[in-house]
Amino acid sequence: MNYFAYGVRGLLTAVFLIAVAGKTGRAGAFSAFADSLRPLAVVPGPAVRAVALAAVAAEAAVCLALALPYTAATLAGLLAATVLLAVFAVVIARSVSTGTTVRCRCFGRSTAPLGRTHVVRNGLLACVAGIGAAVVAAGPDGGPDPGMAVVAWCAGAVAGGLVTVLEDLMSLFRPVDPSVTE
Repeated sequence: MNYFAYGVRGLLTAVFLIAVAGKTGRAGAFSAFADSLRPLAVVPGPAVRAVALAAVAAEAAVCLALALPYTAATLAGLLAATVLLAVFAVVIARSVSTGTTVRCRCFGRSTAPLGRTHVVRNGLLACVAGIGAAVVAAGPDGGPDPGMAVVAWCAGAVAGGLVTVLEDLMSLFRPVDPSVTE
């Protein structure tokens, strides 16, 4: 596995681990996440909690697969991440195109509604996961310097952490409402 693959593993592990923690780490977080799926009208009402549970379980499984030191597990985790992120992007794009306003519960609490930024974020992450899967599938098994592999993984994890606060980072560059500064 090459350093790019280690970096992608770190990135996606951080993103999915923060997503799982945000949806399950405090009282009421999972219910808030499940409730945020209702307006999306992707599944019938009675199935919403089951779909929410399946999404969180799939995210946790991706984390586990990417953390294991086996090429087959890494490949499975990257492929699962690709599919999950692509599905998330499509569902959010559908929501945005129909004008449905839903709070982003991707990483737990957020006041921001789902929007184009979320579609682009998930689409880009799906592409990175897919490229990572292709690299792992095509590349030789083993051989990198362990220290550099750790550096690559950690760099990816830092990037993943930044991805999870993208909304906050983007808000730093938006114009300030004049009523806030008075």
